[in-house]
Amino acid sequence: MTLWNRLLGNRPRRRHSHVVFEATTTCNHVCPHCYNAWEADETYPRGLLDTKRTCELLGKIIDETRLDLLSFSGGEPMLRKDFFELVDFVAGRGVAINLITNGSLLDRAAIDRIGPATVSLYELPLLGPNADIHDRMSGKQGAFDRVTRAIAELKDAGEDVVCAFVATNWNIDHWKDTAELAFALGTDGIMFNRFNPGGRGLQNLEELQVDPRRLTRALDQAQALTSELNLPISCSIPMQPCLLPHERWPDLDFGFCAAGTKNAYYAVDPLGNMRPCNHSPTILGNLLTSNFWDLVGSDEHKRFLTGHPAFCSGCRLEDECLGGCKAAAQVAFGDINHCDPFLSAYKDQARKLSKNAESD
Repeated sequence: MTLWNRLLGNRPRRRHSHVVFEATTTCNHVCPHCYNAWEADETYPRGLLDTKRTCELLGKIIDETRLDLLSFSGGEPMLRKDFFELVDFVAGRGVAINLITNGSLLDRAAIDRIGPATVSLYELPLLGPNADIHDRMSGKQGAFDRVTRAIAELKDAGEDVVCAFVATNWNIDHWKDTAELAFALGTDGIMFNRFNPGGRGLQNLEELQVDPRRLTRALDQAQALTSELNLPISCSIPMQPCLLPHERWPDLDFGFCAAGTKNAYYAVDPLGNMRPCNHSPTILGNLLTSNFWDLVGSDEHKRFLTGHPAFCSGCRLEDECLGGCKAAAQVAFGDINHCDPFLSAYKDQARKLSKNAESD
């Protein structure tokens, strides 16, 4: 071994823990709230690498990032004919897997084929307490029966499952019943996500976006439920504290935009194009021809990270909250410095937080 190689070998390697791999742009559901970037832009590149090239892509990501966790997403990832081969490849590299699926293809045979504990966490939607609501939200008749059966089969197999609830005007009044159903099915946690427009959801913004008053009521219910049922409930889509005071719900887990931080979940599409997150349409470059870290440090990424609404200037949480979701602002208004659609619609109700906490 040369001195140069020995020096490189002793140098600490950079690490990034989590990447979302959008295995396919194809889906068998037609959710009106879908945020996939390609659903809002007909020019977004579509296509699929073959199994060999996809494994090369995944291996390159793992090698360059020393990845801890890879989330399989889509579209519906299980529609890929080589889905199980890809899961086997990633698991064989010692990387934990999070499977984000609508559950339509997740029967007991599929669960057994994946294998016990191969997937660290299964994330499935539960969008209502009955077929009428869930199927309408999924755009697919029979979706409710299939997803509830999948959750039951997963729990019977001893797997960890979280249910994702997307709060819209169509289902917000049924949130409590949905959460109680998730608990009865044995789920290990619930994601309560406000509707965040992008993709197809942008076309349905006015119809689906929930106002702060109704979200407050639902979050009050979530606070009571997580205490009563001892069930973790997280709110990963940014909810601006100027509209929804987080301190009111101390047992809920709130998150802000993680873009550019150690907790960022960079998205990689089926062709290897990398984006700052799975909500953003900004393509930083292609990982088949570029190094992961070069794309992280690219000028395009830096421009994305500088997005900051002028409205938020002076708020003591502006550097943490960042005004909400800049990807949604980008998709809805073509400007990462614009308020995201939720804050934009209700900023007349916002209680800006003074940098002097005692004055609030």
